[in-house]
This record gives sequence, structure tokens and C-alpha cells, in this order.
Amino acid sequence: MRKRNWEILLGLAAVLVGWHLAGGTAQASYNSMFAREGYLAKHERLDATRSFERRISRYKSVYVTQNKAGRIRNVSVMFYAKPQRDHFTTYASHWINVRQLRNGQLYAYNDRTVYGNYLVAYHQFGRGHGTTIKAGSRPVKLHFSKKGNLLIRYQKKLLTVHLKSGQINLNGKATSAKHNRQFKGKVPTKGTRVKRLIADAKRYLGVPYRYAGRDAFGGLDCASFVDQVYLDVEHRDIGGMTGVQQKLGKHVAVRKAKAGDLLFWQIAGQKYTYHVAMAIGHGKLIEEAGKSVHISKIANRNPQFAIHMK
Repeated sequence: MRKRNWEILLGLAAVLVGWHLAGGTAQASYNSMFAREGYLAKHERLDATRSFERRISRYKSVYVTQNKAGRIRNVSVMFYAKPQRDHFTTYASHWINVRQLRNGQLYAYNDRTVYGNYLVAYHQFGRGHGTTIKAGSRPVKLHFSKKGNLLIRYQKKLLTVHLKSGQINLNGKATSAKHNRQFKGKVPTKGTRVKRLIADAKRYLGVPYRYAGRDAFGGLDCASFVDQVYLDVEHRDIGGMTGVQQKLGKHVAVRKAKAGDLLFWQIAGQKYTYHVAMAIGHGKLIEEAGKSVHISKIANRNPQFAIHMK
């Protein structure tokens, strides 16, 4: 969970005419989508240990997370307005994410948000079924084959992702790992765990905020940002939503937070959180918020509690 419905609804109240009628409908729709997001977050497979981003053509790339056995848990197809090479040049203009649930089903969503800048429409489907979703104005057809492969059709192209083996084919031909790309340098490998976490988080400074974004080449949100850092450094998937992350470890007061711990924002009296950042020491935090990833003073941001990460 990345934003609470009360915040969004307050903004809607200022612009909607006839609050009692239109506002009531908006609230019901928002609450329904909010509950669906929470359900999906809690039922995702969170056993990924690595991720990679692979250029598959001049204007497309695919971001993937895998577990130790090589099974794919997340697939993000990135669409670029400008041609790409095997190094970072510009952020993707559109993307489609597909993630796996513990019941074996998939769910997909794109970069189009509803109710302002928050919440996306989720499409859930099982084997033998699929859905059509747009990347910008382009219709993209997704199909979960009975063999367990994800088929992605766009612009007369067919991207086949073998979810069990991790193999990725474009128009029947295997894509090559030599086109895997690092975002702005390599994951740090020297120093203590905490130093590596902080150094890795700083690699993402300037990455634009994109609600429900999964890949730094297209943008991240607060929860996917800290998840990516822990996946990079500790090969640990801590979940892509704050409602999952807030239950990871021991709750401590903000003043007791150590570097590498997670900081959370929560509306008084409510159960769930709406924002997360990572403490980096010396009274500072790093967060994906506003326009992009940046460093702030903890005292200026006023988080409500921290989770001590082990």
C-alpha cells in the first residue's frame, strides 16, 4: 500500500461537484480497488533472490525477478520512445508489469493510474486465460499458457517468458544475457551490509517516482525502491507494498532506527501505512517520493515508526 484512501479522497473532495453523490461513488470504487491491491500484495510469491533488466530490441526491454531455482516471479516489459543500447540512456515512457501469486495465478497492470496519481487497474488470470492491457496507446495481449508460459503479443511481436526455466524468447529466438543491463553502475560488493545497502540506494538517486513502477529504467515508487535495494544487496524480496513491508521485523521508535532500517508513515488511528523510506544514518533517510529518489533529514519528514531490519 502506497497511499491511503483518505488522502486521495480529500483531494477529490476539492474538485468533485456534488460530493454526496459523486464522492460517494468515487469512495466506493476507490475502496474496492484499494482492497484488491492489498489482497494481491499479501498473496504474492516473495521468494525472489535476483533481478535483471534485459534489452530485447531498440525500443523494448524486460525486467525480471527470479528465485534460486530460476523461476520467474515478476516480468515488466518496458517501452521506450527513444532507441536504447546496452547501457542506460533514458527512462521508459510506458510499461506493463506481470506478477505471480502463491495460488499460481498471474496479475497484470500498467503505468496508467486512476484517481489522480494513485492506484492502477489490476487484471488477474490463470492458466489458459489472459487479458489485453495497454502500454500507452498500444494494446498488448497477455496469455498464460497451459504449459505455464507467459505470452506477450505487441506490434506483431511475440515475447515468450518461460516462468519455470527463466528463458525469454522473442519471436521464437532466445534472447541473450549479454544484453542484461545495470542501472547506473554495479551493485556494491565491498564493505559491511549496511554500507552496501546505503551505497546501493544512492545508485537510484534521481530515479523518477512512478506509482506501482517496478524497474528503475522506467521509475519506482517508495515500496518498490526499498525492495529493489534489498534484492540487490541481500538477494531478499521484501515485497513491493508498504502493507507487507511494515510486518517484516521489530517495530521501534524512529529515534532508535539504525542505518538500513525502514521508516514508515501512517495516518493516526489507521492500521496500514502509506509511505516507506530507508534510514541511512546521521539523522537522514533516502526515499522515493515527490519527483524522484532523494535524501532528506528524518526530522523534516516526521515518520511515525521504524522497522528494525535484520
